[in-house]
Amino acid sequence: MTTLLTLQNLSLHYPHKIIFKDVTFTLNQGDKIGVLGLNGHGKSSLFKVIAGLVTPDTTTPPFIYDKSKDFTYFYVPQELPNLSDWNIENYFFEFHPEMGKLKRRLDKINEQLGMGEGNFDKLINEQSHIYEELTKLGEDKLHAQYVSYLKFFGVENIDRMMSSLSGGEQRKVALSLGLSAPQELILWDEPTNHLDLETIQDFEDELQGSKKTFMIISHDRSLLNNVVDRIIHIQQGKLRSFSGTYEAYLQFLVDDQKRREKELDKLTNAQRRETAWIRRGVQARRTKSKKRIEDYGTLNKTIQDLKSQAHKSVSLNLQSSGRKTKILMSAEDLTLKFGERTLFDNLNFSIAKGDKIALLGRNGVGKSSLLKILLGELEQTSGTVTRAHNLDVGYFSQKREALKDDETPWKMIGEGIDYVISNTGEKRHVASYLENFLFSSDEIKRPIHTFSGGEKNRLQLAQFMKHSRDIWIFDEPTNDLDLETIGILEEELRNYEGALIIVGHDRSFINNTTDKCWVLHDGKIENFEAGFSQAELFLEAIHLEEELKKKVPAEARPAPKVEVTSSKMTNKERNRYDQLGKEIEKLEAKIGTQKSELENFDYTKFDKKKADEMQAQLAKSEAKMEELFNEWADLEAKL
Repeated sequence: MTTLLTLQNLSLHYPHKIIFKDVTFTLNQGDKIGVLGLNGHGKSSLFKVIAGLVTPDTTTPPFIYDKSKDFTYFYVPQELPNLSDWNIENYFFEFHPEMGKLKRRLDKINEQLGMGEGNFDKLINEQSHIYEELTKLGEDKLHAQYVSYLKFFGVENIDRMMSSLSGGEQRKVALSLGLSAPQELILWDEPTNHLDLETIQDFEDELQGSKKTFMIISHDRSLLNNVVDRIIHIQQGKLRSFSGTYEAYLQFLVDDQKRREKELDKLTNAQRRETAWIRRGVQARRTKSKKRIEDYGTLNKTIQDLKSQAHKSVSLNLQSSGRKTKILMSAEDLTLKFGERTLFDNLNFSIAKGDKIALLGRNGVGKSSLLKILLGELEQTSGTVTRAHNLDVGYFSQKREALKDDETPWKMIGEGIDYVISNTGEKRHVASYLENFLFSSDEIKRPIHTFSGGEKNRLQLAQFMKHSRDIWIFDEPTNDLDLETIGILEEELRNYEGALIIVGHDRSFINNTTDKCWVLHDGKIENFEAGFSQAELFLEAIHLEEELKKKVPAEARPAPKVEVTSSKMTNKERNRYDQLGKEIEKLEAKIGTQKSELENFDYTKFDKKKADEMQAQLAKSEAKMEELFNEWADLEAKL
């Protein structure tokens, strides 16, 4: 197996975000790699490091880029550059600059010859020389392959300008460039975006038949499963490598989670027995063993560590952050039920002045209901919500109920005067204020019914954002908003000095406007003080969990638990229960003696037979203890 490149000691960070931390990566000839990871976690950055487009951090020991002799790569980016400069046929030269330079000169020469300008013999000689150079570079074969792939993907009129193409057509050009490229390694960054299923299938077939080494970033799970044989998963600045298909990697995650759960279940059962035994010891202190209590504490910590590792969640107490700003609102043991269904229970949190919080979670987990409780529009089932005196909470609605068709923006915003006090406390002229929301001076005195839907959205935003509130609540604020309006909203919220709670699915918007993140999941709130970037791993875990559930065959899923009402103890069982306590205490003492004898055994005499016999007796006693404990725990449950 030939190694094409090795990256060592790779670290890369941007302001407020670590992309890679002391990473090592090896690429072998023939690898077909799928690159996984959340948005913004380094997939494209890894490609750019390999392509030499991004310089890693200066570290000790230093970053090493070790590549084989004559190693070459071809990078197909998400967004194609310089579309306005080329037609489809000649766009080939944008990605082959050495050939492109010669092609531009050749076009100039041909133009001069056609017009009879310049020194004819000199131009002919130069033309001949350029043709020879292009032939050496393989331009004729490569360009012919590129055009052939264009036709294969249904791009017929290759004289059209690149800037006139749709997103799907641009991706077909990108596929043709990558598939025709002669380089040893092809880097594909989201190649199937905007493509129809038929084209994706054709592309998949080509990759399956290719002998090239390639790395591919894609959200198309079917494509990944069918074309890659190795997975690189970027998580928390590290690379996790797995040899196998995407589906095999999912199965590995299932098995790994099952292993953790099995270990956790084993420890939990032990904890249950120990808890009951410790609790029983409170009533009969003579039976308590100091060693047992110490083991119980260690066991508890082990279980908590495993839970943390298994679920990859971070739970922080906002109130313990040391913040000295005023608490605007807090909730204690907040619970909401609808009939038999519990949306969430025992939520505890607080909102302080200046907090900018993203409230995330899957549809139906209760985000909007929680907001309604905070607004006072819905009564919780139990728990308390405490609000600061005279607290002013605003709610951003996109139903446009605040807009009156016969009013003008001037009248609506100014309310009869020429100035408004913005949410930052600044006094601004109505015209100047509305200009920030992209309304010109000749528009602000038109009736609102003459405005388009997008303009009405901006006007509604201007109306809401002029008010200063202690807390602003936004439920899906980017729905139906155009990019310009989203940009305005982002800027306004970045500068806003009050507290914010935002529910949304636009990750860029969330990342740009909030600095804390609450994830509502399984009826609880997971709090992430470092914001969305910290919460992404937890969100990824939730997503993977859901994907894995879909992969488990129906027959392999656990059957629903049937609750069985325990019968009362019989007299015989009660007598056995009392007897077991005495047997366990007696056996405990015996095990303690056996362990003590082993600890004090004189191994210098090297009586191996005697040592083995003592070990076997201890193992037999411990096995018997496990058996007695299980019997006692079952009876304890009945009791």
